[in-house]
Amino acid sequence: MEFWGVEIKPEEAIKVDPGEDKYLHLSQASLGETKKDKGNENILVYVTFNNQKLVLGTLSADKCAQIQYDLVFEKEFEISHNSKNASVYLCGYKTVALEGAEYPFLFSLGKLIYLLLQSNAHVSGTL
Repeated sequence: MEFWGVEIKPEEAIKVDPGEDKYLHLSQASLGETKKDKGNENILVYVTFNNQKLVLGTLSADKCAQIQYDLVFEKEFEISHNSKNASVYLCGYKTVALEGAEYPFLFSLGKLIYLLLQSNAHVSGTL
């Protein structure tokens, strides 16, 4: 496991590649210092992956200066924001992908139920 962090300056986009046989865990986005007269703007944090641009969250100096994530990326992606006045800082960590194994958080509910049934596990309760 290795620490990962990056600063995204105003009006910039950063390409991030987890690396071969690695996962990148995005843990947090934090708003950098803002000018007092510009401190109340809403800053959208975007990720572009497979030609789709998605909003990861909204940062605001007054209401929400940081966002916690538990996102896992295995392929290259681009991350950006819409602030013209402040940087956004991202941090997380990289892990090595185990050969022949799926990352434990990538199980779908259907696959989990299938695996439980195949193992003859007794399941009670509701999902």
